[in-house]
Amino acid sequence: MIASLGKEIGNRISEGFNKDKRAEIIAITSGKGGVGKSSISVNFALMLQQMHKKVLMIDADIHLGNVDLLMGVRAPHTLADLFDENMQLRDIIVKGPGGIDVLAASSASGKLLEMEDVFLRKLSSAFKTIENDYDYIIVDTGAGIANSVLSFLLGADKIVLVVTSDPASIADGYAVIKIIKRNDLEIPVLLVTNVMSSHEAGENLYKRMNLMVRRFLKSDIEYGGSVLKDDLISNSVKTQKPFVVHNPNAAATNIVRMLTRKILTVSPKSRLDSKNVFDRFIINRKIKFEWD
Repeated sequence: MIASLGKEIGNRISEGFNKDKRAEIIAITSGKGGVGKSSISVNFALMLQQMHKKVLMIDADIHLGNVDLLMGVRAPHTLADLFDENMQLRDIIVKGPGGIDVLAASSASGKLLEMEDVFLRKLSSAFKTIENDYDYIIVDTGAGIANSVLSFLLGADKIVLVVTSDPASIADGYAVIKIIKRNDLEIPVLLVTNVMSSHEAGENLYKRMNLMVRRFLKSDIEYGGSVLKDDLISNSVKTQKPFVVHNPNAAATNIVRMLTRKILTVSPKSRLDSKNVFDRFIINRKIKFEWD
């Protein structure tokens, strides 16, 4: 009887913890397209899953979303299908490698996110039924500084910004940092340098960008790490086989493992509310961003 009572108490305590648990939201973005953002997003999320974390990957790259393809899975439904009264959010989520959950978007979803408050409220309400199932929610945003992208970024607990040594990528990446810092100094921004010739080159690029942030924005960004140029990475994109799953001992996989550990060590923004990622999106989309 005592053992039974102890088990019941333990179950109730566990239920209380799960009810209060809130997934950490990590947004991954870039100033311009073509810098390998989505490849890093996918392999980072899969690495988290391999570390026994429960992960939901949201493809919020509305017009060029391809997270499901990069994982080698097909998403028959997207966020836009929520307008179907018979469709539930759990019906839209698909399973990726290692059991990771994927929530796909589409260009139709983009129009709804930008225009329809009714759709957003329904999406937010539906999300409340599943959000406590996860440890981390990874949001792969679109590139650039569109209102929908910035609304997701400002709702994150951490932001990972992917840049390359291309001058346009650096300039556009700095523009993203500037807008984020103008609106919220507390969200940590981690810079990940991609397609680098060496770790030293990647770290030097970070130092140059952080120097600009310190000088002109009176703030700092964190160094997330550098992903080196590697044919394995480009081939994994072509074959739709994420390298952290299909090449677990490769140098690129070890780099992503270190990058993931670094991102996890950075403290997220402290938030008093329990709003989910779509609640925050609804609030942030009303912000009037300045582009100068």
